Amino acid sequence: MTALQAALIAIVSALSCSTIEGGWFGECKLREPVVTGALVGLILGDLKQGLIIGAQLELIWMGVASIGPVAGLAVGPGGTIGTAIALSTGAGIEAAMTFGVPVSVLLQFIQSLIDTSYSAPMHTVDKLIDEGGQEKKIVMIHWLCGILTFAFYWLLTFVALYFGNDAINMIVNNLPAWVNSGLGAVAKVLPALGFALLLSLLLESDLIPYFIIGFALAAYLGVSMVGVAGISVALAWIVYILKRDSMNSAAAPAKLTSTTDEEDEL
Repeated sequence: MTALQAALIAIVSALSCSTIEGGWFGECKLREPVVTGALVGLILGDLKQGLIIGAQLELIWMGVASIGPVAGLAVGPGGTIGTAIALSTGAGIEAAMTFGVPVSVLLQFIQSLIDTSYSAPMHTVDKLIDEGGQEKKIVMIHWLCGILTFAFYWLLTFVALYFGNDAINMIVNNLPAWVNSGLGAVAKVLPALGFALLLSLLLESDLIPYFIIGFALAAYLGVSMVGVAGISVALAWIVYILKRDSMNSAAAPAKLTSTTDEEDEL
């Protein structure tokens, strides 16, 4: 991996951290592994494989969210670094998991420390708000905290990928066969766990029929994921049309009654 490639991947990693992606870009989903994987693949000259590895990581981390019983992780930087290592070593999803998941846990802990350290400038912001007329200083502090966070993630990722490239290759090449087999098995199980975590939060009795339809299409009729997604869009569209027509039908009598009352008054 060249210095330029490591620097560009570090930019992707820094932009995908929760503070930058959420605070600067308004939760545009840049942090999702399927997005960062495609960008890393584009930088390393293998867009297709980067997108595939990113999609596999997306399935693994599908249930990772800072809501309900699930602890949040630094999915953006972890997925970026994991995909970069997998592509540069040619080891596939196993290497992405080996480095991406621990890095996500570690960086989330570090992000908590960073957020805690920002409590001092936030007290300054509170004082400026009380004084009034200090909007420029408040904005400057906001940007300063973001720039420091960006610089930290950029530097960390660049050093890890560029200067740690030999160490990473040594670790990947010397992993025992049983470790790779175990990671491969885990990679197949974790997507199911991710979906199960999502379903435990989102699934309602009214949605169960649609879940059964999707499962039957994929498991028994051999429809691809793209086909299932297309059918899902069509079903959602049909439900929307039915609800819209139902609301219009309910509103029509009320409008007619209102018009009749006005005519009676006249």
